[in-house]
Amino acid sequence: MKIILIISSLLTFISLPCSADKDKESIFEQYPSEPPGTRAEPVLQLYVTLTDSIDVGQTDDGQRYIVPITGGFFTGNGISGEVLPGGADWQVVRADGIKKIIALYSIRTTDGEVIIVDNQGISYTDDDGRYRRTIPKFHAPKGKYDWLNKSLFIGTITSIKKPRAVIIRVYEVK
Repeated sequence: MKIILIISSLLTFISLPCSADKDKESIFEQYPSEPPGTRAEPVLQLYVTLTDSIDVGQTDDGQRYIVPITGGFFTGNGISGEVLPGGADWQVVRADGIKKIIALYSIRTTDGEVIIVDNQGISYTDDDGRYRRTIPKFHAPKGKYDWLNKSLFIGTITSIKKPRAVIIRVYEVK
């Protein structure tokens, strides 16, 4: 009798996760959602000048480089100005060849507002060509440019060899 009770208890216990998984799935069925329709609209283009990379060397997470930002300019929808010197792109080339991009710098609008740009992403080259995508985040003061704090953005990067620079195109996700 004890054996039958133990086997019965085990069978009940083993069947619980399946029942729990079904309950989890039913939550999503109860609250259906359509995938968001997304599009990206161009809002900003930056021409960022750079100096030579500083090779930090092999570190715990890959080969590190610092690419100092020396200036530049930008233009976009109701916004333009200069890229301030003093920022940098902190790059890490991972063991799998993917380059992590972590750029932090500032821009100043023609009307004097300073906005911090925190632009992170990845870069690599494969059979389909070069892939460079970023997720720029802006830290703008309240007021005219506050809209930069309230949206999601994606970016692309185009390299220029001489003079050393990049063109960053920023798109607002709608």
